[in-house]
Amino acid sequence: MERPSSPLPDYDNPPVNEVVFGVQFNKVPIKAPDTGILWEKLGRKAYPECKEMPPLARVVERFDEPSSQPQRPTFEELSHPPLPRLFFINASKNHLIQVQQDRLHQNWRRLKSDDKYPRYATLYPKFVKSWRLFTSFVNELNLGASEPNQFELTYVNHIPRGQGWVNLSDVENVFQDFQCKVSDRFLPEPENISWRRIYRLPDDSGRLHVSLRLAVSRETKDRIMILDLTARGFIPNKMDSWFDMAHEWIVKGFADLTAQPIQKSVWKKK
Repeated sequence: MERPSSPLPDYDNPPVNEVVFGVQFNKVPIKAPDTGILWEKLGRKAYPECKEMPPLARVVERFDEPSSQPQRPTFEELSHPPLPRLFFINASKNHLIQVQQDRLHQNWRRLKSDDKYPRYATLYPKFVKSWRLFTSFVNELNLGASEPNQFELTYVNHIPRGQGWVNLSDVENVFQDFQCKVSDRFLPEPENISWRRIYRLPDDSGRLHVSLRLAVSRETKDRIMILDLTARGFIPNKMDSWFDMAHEWIVKGFADLTAQPIQKSVWKKK
């Protein structure tokens, strides 16, 4: 049964630190000499920096087995080293395109405290444009068919100490389903936290993976909570519909999991 649609929660100051759009596809035989052509196709002027990174392993959401464990990457035996994952980075370094032989990802990331999240309606068309340019490159070089087999959307949220929490015993002020009460209990406040939930998307079209962890900010050197929400799945021939649904689940899931006071006082919920 479909859930009734309702307006998405909106915030003037959301804690979004990074957004990643991704598509996984049947591997195409891109070779090192092809990468210069690909760079030009994606826009070398717009993305003047290129870096090489290790490739990501293939991950597929399956529904013929329980999801109690994280979906494990699959590995294949190779007769020669794989092409590295390429990062094409813009001049301000907050937008990048990632390409490997079976994936294309596009990231926006907050690098300065005053960087404003550009919103899904702005970022998604940029990702679609990059995907179309990539498929055009594959077709022009007769590399086969880059048929999608999985989509992915990730939102990474940073919640620094001082925004709704100071100690881990305050975690319920940020996440209403999570408590670390220490009064009248033997165990003290935990030194660290790690929390994970998985939700099935409608019609077995994927899963929403939610995780919370503690880290240290590179900028302030103080503790921050990191909330990751990743939707991963697939609807054949319906990329736009799948990403719109994934975005809705991430935004509404974030609103469900976080406490109303911090939504209003810190993130300025409208």
